[in-house]
This record gives sequence, C-alpha cells and structure tokens, in this order.
Amino acid sequence: MKRVAKAKAHRRLKRRRRRQRIARLALLLFLLFSLRTAAAPSASDLNARIESLARTDRFDLVAWISQALGDEAGRRLYPPNLPATYADQRTLVDTYLAQEAEIWRQEQAVAELYATTKPPAQRLARLEQTLRQLRQSQAELIPQVEYLLSRQVETVLLDEGFGWRGQLFPPVAFRLIDPPTSLILSPRVRIEKQESWTLQPSLDYDRRTALEDTLHQRGDVSAYVTNIGGLGSYPTMVINSAHLPILLEIIAHEWTHNYLYTFPTNMAWGYQLYPRLTTINETTASLVGEEISRKVIARFYPDWLPALPPIDALGQPVPLEPSPFERAMQRIRRRVDHLLAAGQVEEAEAYMESERAKLVEQGYNLRRLNQAYFAFHGVYALSPAAVDPLGPQIRQLRAESPSLKAFLDQVGWLNSFDDYQLWLNTIGIESAKR
Repeated sequence: MKRVAKAKAHRRLKRRRRRQRIARLALLLFLLFSLRTAAAPSASDLNARIESLARTDRFDLVAWISQALGDEAGRRLYPPNLPATYADQRTLVDTYLAQEAEIWRQEQAVAELYATTKPPAQRLARLEQTLRQLRQSQAELIPQVEYLLSRQVETVLLDEGFGWRGQLFPPVAFRLIDPPTSLILSPRVRIEKQESWTLQPSLDYDRRTALEDTLHQRGDVSAYVTNIGGLGSYPTMVINSAHLPILLEIIAHEWTHNYLYTFPTNMAWGYQLYPRLTTINETTASLVGEEISRKVIARFYPDWLPALPPIDALGQPVPLEPSPFERAMQRIRRRVDHLLAAGQVEEAEAYMESERAKLVEQGYNLRRLNQAYFAFHGVYALSPAAVDPLGPQIRQLRAESPSLKAFLDQVGWLNSFDDYQLWLNTIGIESAKR
C-alpha cells in the first residue's frame, strides 16, 4: 500500500511540475506578445543612453517572433511537401549546403573587391548578380530544409526521452536567417556580461565601432558588438552554414534554451540576471548541441561522421587542443583577470589593445579586444580558449548522468549557483570557484 501511495504521489508531483512548466512557457509567450516596441526609455541612465544611441539600429525582436510564430503555426497545420524518399531528402539538404558554400565564396570575393580603392565595376556587378540568384534559389529550398531538419532533430530528441505521449515539448522550431548582431556590455572593473541588446543583422563595422567608442567614453562600461550564430527566441534563429554538423549543433543548442525555459526555476529565467547561471546555461546548451548533432549525423548522415571530433569511452567528444589563437586568448584572459582584480583597469585595457595589435600582425582579424569581448565569449565554457572550470565540470556532470534527459532536467531544476555547487558536491567534483 505504501508503494502504491508513493507512486500516486510521484505521479501527482510530475503532473504539477508539468503544469508549472506549461504555465511558465505560456507566460513567456504572453510577455513576448504584450511587449511594445515603442516603450518609454528605462529609468536607468545606461539603458536610456543605449536606447538613444542605438534607436535606429535596434532589431524588433517582438515583431519578428510574432510573425514567426504565426508562420510556424501555419507550417504545423500545412507542412511543406518533402521528397518521398530518403535519397531525395538527402539531395535536398546537399543542394542547400552546396548553395550556402557557394554563397560564402561569392561573399568573400565581393568583400575582397570592396577592400580595394576602386573595385572593378563590371566584376562587382557580376558577383552581386550571382549572389542574388543564389540567394533566391536557396530561399525556395529553405522552408523544406528547415522542416526536414526539425523533424530529424525531433526524432533523435524523442529517442532520448524528451517526449510526452509521443510529442516533443517544446517542438523544434527554427528559421535559417542572418541573426541580429548583439551589443554586449561589461563593467570596466571586471569581466561580466552585464547587458545585451539585439541590433540589426550585418551592422556595418564603422557603426559598430562608433557605438563601442561612445559607450566606452562613459567611463564605467566596456562595449562590444558582435555577430552571433543563433538566438533562443521561439522559433529560434539559426545562421545559415554549409557545415552540416555545426548547423545541427546550433539547432539543438537553441532548442535547449527553449527547453530550459519550460522549468519554473532561475536557470533560464535568471539568464540575464546572474552571470554564473548564464555560463551554466550556455555551456549546457553547447554540450547538448554537440551530442544531439552527432546523433542526428549518425542516424541520417553517416558519411559526415569522419568530419566530427573523436569521442571517448563514454561517448563524449574528446576536448580539442587549443589552437595558437586560443592559447593566446587564454594567456591574455588570465593576465587581464589578474590586473582587474588588482584594480589596474587602465593597465588591463592597454595590455589588451597591445596584444590585439600583435594578433592582427599575425593575421588574426581581431577588431576589438576588451572586457565585453571576453564577457561574451567567456560564457561558452566548452571552448578550447575558455579558462572557466565550468566547462570540464559540466562535461563530467553529463558523464555521471544516466541519460541526456536526466542531465538536462537536473540543470533545469537548478534554482541558483548554490544548487549547482551542491550537485557538484554530491558527484564529488571539485568546487566551481574560479
């Protein structure tokens, strides 16, 4: 009788938690739709200043999500027609990847011409005409490619146990687009992601530099404007890529952010408020992206397997050795952390600029190196350039988990960084303090 009572209590708890997650997602969607793009400036002087500076550069995320959600609802009711056979579906994906590779080559050729003082007008016109034709042809394929890849990723996620009555929640929904650029702010006195603002895609470099320099003149913040590979909106945004494993990795990475949002905890909802939770969130999404991408490749595109990094006995990717550039970033980051901890802010900034110039001389196109640069890249603790111990710790937590779903659910129920520390202690992993 006690076992029966416990089983009933466990089922009631699961149902309550599921209702909480559904309610939280509904709240998220309500907030997204209820926001107004013409809201009054924040009372914060910094936010008001950014609003004033970047008013014409802001990306209207709410409008984009509203339109994309409507489009996704229509796509779920009336899905695009897919080729009937696996071979033809594979040809569809291969055609898209080949087009994207050619688009990249043509864009590089245009960029090289623009770097000259007087680009040949006829050559430039031919390249731009070719690019327009390629993009138009690719645009006709993209809805089918999005639908096919979303189904394939959903199939693997369902196999991993992320389903309820045969349905995945939330469903995989993404758009292959040029995502917005991101304005990252960090305090000057330490490296920490303080704010991020979405700006128009492909913002030109003169405008990026002007925004960064103007904000730096305030004296209290460091600013960095960068491209991103994806955005965890719903549907998510995924950058076009000719490398299928990376494309699938970003799709699964951004879905992971959506999944974590369904938990009524601080892990996802405290993303912008607590820097350590941001790093845990992004690092977890990167790890899930790696694992799901490999499994989709193994199931649907096995000829791509040789392009993937090797895996260990537990099926986890073997961490790559840092490249010379990544080793330089590790060295610079450690020195900057030391200088900032000693209160030597100007010395740290002079050191970063000096090291940036050296890297540019070595052929690395590094436009900006400052606190905000490190704050942005530092939240991805699986990167070979990372110095944060959270990356190896999270890999070990995944290895100790009985399944990918068990691991991700454990992350989802974390309420604080203290909860994360407790999880480490129960596994016997060294403290997360850096």
